[in-house]
Amino acid sequence: MTTPVFKEGEQASPKPADHEARPHADRVPGRDQTRLEPTERGWLQPVRFGLVGVAAAWVVPVATHQVGLDVLLPVLVWVGTASLLRAGRTLIDRLVIAFAVLSGVVSLASLLFSVWPWGLEPVPVAGTALTTLVLVAVVTGRRPRLPARIDPSDVVLAGVSALAAVLLLRPLASGPTSALKVLALGEDAARHFGIYDNIYRNGGLLAFHQSEMAVPLQAGFATYPQGAHVTFALINNFVHSSSSYGTSLTHLHNFALLYALSLALSIACVMWAARWVGGQRLRGWLFLPVAAIVTGFLFFGDGIPIFTHGFVSEVAVFGPFALLIAMLSRPLSDPREQIVTAAALLCTVSMTYYLFLLSTSVAVVIWAIGYRRQLLRHWRWALGAILVGGPVALFAPLVNLRQASSVEQLTREGGVEPMNGLLLTGLLAAVLAGLVGRRTARRSPAWRMMLVWVATNVAYAAALFVATIGHPTRYYYEKSLHELLLVLLVGAGATVLLAQEAIRVPKRRGRRWLAGLAPSAIAAVVLLVGAIFFAGPTAANTGFRHPPNGRSWGESYVRDLNNFADPANAIVTTYNRAPDSDGYVTVLYVNGRYDAMTSYNGTLWLSVLYNNHGRAWRVTLWLLPTPTKSQAELEQFIRDSPHPVRFVTNAPLVSQAVERVRQTDPGIRVEVVPITYP
Repeated sequence: MTTPVFKEGEQASPKPADHEARPHADRVPGRDQTRLEPTERGWLQPVRFGLVGVAAAWVVPVATHQVGLDVLLPVLVWVGTASLLRAGRTLIDRLVIAFAVLSGVVSLASLLFSVWPWGLEPVPVAGTALTTLVLVAVVTGRRPRLPARIDPSDVVLAGVSALAAVLLLRPLASGPTSALKVLALGEDAARHFGIYDNIYRNGGLLAFHQSEMAVPLQAGFATYPQGAHVTFALINNFVHSSSSYGTSLTHLHNFALLYALSLALSIACVMWAARWVGGQRLRGWLFLPVAAIVTGFLFFGDGIPIFTHGFVSEVAVFGPFALLIAMLSRPLSDPREQIVTAAALLCTVSMTYYLFLLSTSVAVVIWAIGYRRQLLRHWRWALGAILVGGPVALFAPLVNLRQASSVEQLTREGGVEPMNGLLLTGLLAAVLAGLVGRRTARRSPAWRMMLVWVATNVAYAAALFVATIGHPTRYYYEKSLHELLLVLLVGAGATVLLAQEAIRVPKRRGRRWLAGLAPSAIAAVVLLVGAIFFAGPTAANTGFRHPPNGRSWGESYVRDLNNFADPANAIVTTYNRAPDSDGYVTVLYVNGRYDAMTSYNGTLWLSVLYNNHGRAWRVTLWLLPTPTKSQAELEQFIRDSPHPVRFVTNAPLVSQAVERVRQTDPGIRVEVVPITYP
């Protein structure tokens, strides 16, 4: 007789103290958390609370806006949401679960922001959010309450996340040039910035402004999934207490900083997800090796090339996707909160990067079958989640239906750094050993569900591998390996627990705390040192994008060894000399170091800075496969261009071609701006 994926109250061992296999690790003994707290006696007190709360929900945003401190409002909404939830044993747990709920709320609210008259203005957005929290408190009878408990693993999680944020921000922090030194050669980053900048300019999702996007964006990008971009724009408005500030270079710098923070947040979410799935046994110093594994792969290993290649939506979805894996593997104690949180995360994944839904949908169906009793018991909540979350989750694939429905899209080529297959294979073997080799894992509903996630994503990657045979880059196959990596990192706790069982640490009275810290700390240090030396590309020094001297990706990033200052300086210098396109299509055409990528990527970046990428994207294609053109090719390009052309160049050949064209067509609009380039 088969056992369902997980069953309410099932335990992995007869020891009641072992919470590893309990599906609700956040349940507090002796308290029924599945019941909402009773409302205050009488009807007057809730009404009074509601009126005062709604008034404060609007007074506070108006006040912070007047003094330029709107940046406090997202924190207030986040903490307020956490205070009305009841799942989670520690403060970090509660805050992470609140983030998961809010991510889905932003996905839903972005549709509202796109059609109401205030766009992403801080005051109406925050006022509406705080009012919603007050109404939820009145209807449910819950009052703000946060757990005070802090676990040693919370300190590790917060510390590692903060350190990752600092290290990721450091190479980008000084200004637009420093940001472009890291991102200039990631052409996807340029297109993502164009989407973000136009969401900022229009105050909502670009699917509602498609007719206005013909000039700013290349066709098709107005309907690209924009969950990350609208979130960045919203946070940016709160930080600056305004929806109008600065130049395009200022917007670019802020976008780069938010992008780096999104990777740090994703690292934090993956670490938390691994701990949540591991249950009580990972809530302590045993979490140290897990944090080291996650950080080793996502910071020192393949996470950095994903970041520098400019895969903005993918980096932003890593965190919500990891949280979805964790909460479907080990559900929250309150089924209603579980249903709401799972629906919110599904909406976030879809609105941010719906490619991850292809394999996720299989795991979600299996989870729903195993969780069917709770779903049926709380059918009103399940129905509400479907009626509200369903349209939100379908929005991005439907508005992008031409691309989403194309099977050929999954076999398209593109620039992507191949994963370190050796490390990924080793991690897969280690996680499978932990999931299959331990009796408690085989009996645990949470670990069995993790095995479902691993099997589903291995099958998905294998299918794309077969589908992309004969394609040189296997773009989406590599993306499927990124997804598999996240699943394995969330399940990394199984490997650590297997090693802990194999190497028993003797417990001595009075030294139990130290006995747990020392071996975990040693293992974490060994793993991180190994990542620094071995988490780089499999074939070192085979490309100018690779870390020098066989270093890891993360070390090269922190030491700023793999930056591209020449292209970045050329882009910023060009923009500063001519901050307005004046109707021209600008072509950065240089001879010198990195000339091929500078001309192509530089022209691309300038088009999004000038907000005319819809006109200029064909010019970037003309520069490929090499920017070195003959005089005849240059003359033909100038004559055939449907738009006036401005060349920014250090090549005398361009000036000669322009003069030849002017002799035969004196009225043609073409300019040559000289530039110094190494």
